Amino acid sequence: MSSRDDFHSFIPAEKKIPELTIKAVLVGALLAVILGAANAYLGLYAGMTVSAVIPGAVMAFAFLRPFKGTILEVNIGMMGAAAGEALAAGVIFTIPALVLIGTWTEIHYIETTLIALFGGMLGVLWMVPLRRALIIKTDLPFPEGVAVAAVLTTTVGGETPEKGKKTTGSGVSGIWLIVGVLISALFKFGQVGTKMFAGAVHGIVNIGKFDIGGGEKSGVFYGGVATSPALLGVGWIIGPKIAAFVFVGGLLGWVILVPLIALATGLPVPNTPSDVTDALALGFGNPEAGYQIWGFFAIWGNYIRYIGVGAMVVGGLFTIFKLRSNLASGIREAVAGIKGGQVEAKKRTDTDLNFKFVFLMIGALTIPVFLIYAWLSSLWVVSAVMAVFAILFAFIASAIAGYMAGLLGSSNNPISGVTVSVLLITSLILLGFGLSGNVGAAGIAILIAAVICCAAA
Repeated sequence: MSSRDDFHSFIPAEKKIPELTIKAVLVGALLAVILGAANAYLGLYAGMTVSAVIPGAVMAFAFLRPFKGTILEVNIGMMGAAAGEALAAGVIFTIPALVLIGTWTEIHYIETTLIALFGGMLGVLWMVPLRRALIIKTDLPFPEGVAVAAVLTTTVGGETPEKGKKTTGSGVSGIWLIVGVLISALFKFGQVGTKMFAGAVHGIVNIGKFDIGGGEKSGVFYGGVATSPALLGVGWIIGPKIAAFVFVGGLLGWVILVPLIALATGLPVPNTPSDVTDALALGFGNPEAGYQIWGFFAIWGNYIRYIGVGAMVVGGLFTIFKLRSNLASGIREAVAGIKGGQVEAKKRTDTDLNFKFVFLMIGALTIPVFLIYAWLSSLWVVSAVMAVFAILFAFIASAIAGYMAGLLGSSNNPISGVTVSVLLITSLILLGFGLSGNVGAAGIAILIAAVICCAAA
């Protein structure tokens, strides 16, 4: 495992230029509202969100350029945009469930804001001791970090602050960056704006008759290709090795596990009008083929996704185990800071928040989290226990999400997977309290998932 201890910052560590300024914070807050609202709509409409770091970097530069903003101020503005869209994802994937199960009759804005606030604070605070283990002491590619660094250095002209001269190749990099943006924009405009072509192409091929189960059935091969410039770009940045892991995961799920589960349990059949309509569309009007394809998708939704979530959780926990020495080093440093011991002086680019303050804040957040749980469920003892669990789960979720963001990029941060995992574990704990079928307990489970989802985002 390599280290980034010898990394040289674009802005030298010993150089002081404006960074955390009022204009940068205001731009970050504005972009958080704009991109957070856009991502909330996208997530509620399509069930997925996208990272705002790259558009946030471009927009922050555009807003700050008239005010002669530095690259570090642009970075602060961009991080505000990224934080806004991430918290939006944490909220929309969990809070609507409170309405669906009947705990709430409508969305309560104050409570939702508090959940997002406390969850976001937990995620930020836990990342302070995790930062060194995940960023400094590993060789994770951080694909979107690399991409946004290219955007930032290109938009400011690739100038070295100490000399005021352009670095070699910065002009060429800027041209290729613009070419990539234009190609992606034209593709999305043709796909979404004019609908000249579809974002996915799929079809079926008959491969003969097979005697399966109760009788002879037609065999079909179903395949398709979905195109996304954003995912192509992420694949280019992360490289063939990690992209191959993603590809092999897809093959394992669809080529091996789905057929095996189909043989073991049989194919599900659509039983509602909307399901029948979807099945006919998948079969291009052929009911028999469409029903089979729909059945495979149903198996994927009911089984494979949860297998993937379990694999992700195990992988995340194993990652924490592999990083145990780095985590222990960070915790020892934190304890030294809390006790007032000597901690090695850090460069400007390697300075953390005071560890005593960090852990005091984490402990203090247990109180408002407990009050929210108790207020909304009226289960005071259970809420007290689960508030402590929420703080601990937030640490694990933040570590897993941070690792996956470093591995595949924040666009592929498995927030929904982390949320499902937390829901499963929390529900098992609540069952131990004998709260089966209790709507208040179900609300606590979702609230815990909401806080942790916001922390992991």
